[in-house]
Formats: sequence, C-alpha cells, structure tokens
Amino acid sequence: MTNWQKSSPRQPPKTKAELREMLTEAVRNTQPSRESNRLAKARKIAAGMARADQASGVTAPVR
Repeated sequence: MTNWQKSSPRQPPKTKAELREMLTEAVRNTQPSRESNRLAKARKIAAGMARADQASGVTAPVR
C-alpha cells in the first residue's frame, strides 16, 4: 500500500500588488549579466545605424 505524503496547507493567492512587489524585489536583487550588457550595446549600435540611415535617406525595415 502507498503512503501518501500529507500536503501542506495551501497559501491564499497573492494580490496583484503583492506579485508586483515580489517582481520588483527580484529584479532589484538580480545582477545584470554580461549577455544583457552585450544586448544593450548592440541596441545602441543599431539605433545609431538607424539614425545614420535616416540622415542618408536610406530606408530599412523596422522590427
């Protein structure tokens, strides 16, 4: 026969404000990784290229 583990009492659902606060705290506690820094740099380069293209009259599809 199987012994079922007694389940712990279920916690009440969290409100949107509580979830938002938890997410804010988690983001604050997360250190930026090297990968995200690379993405930020790539975005800056792409933005600069887009401005240069606009100045030269070249149009490119926007994603």
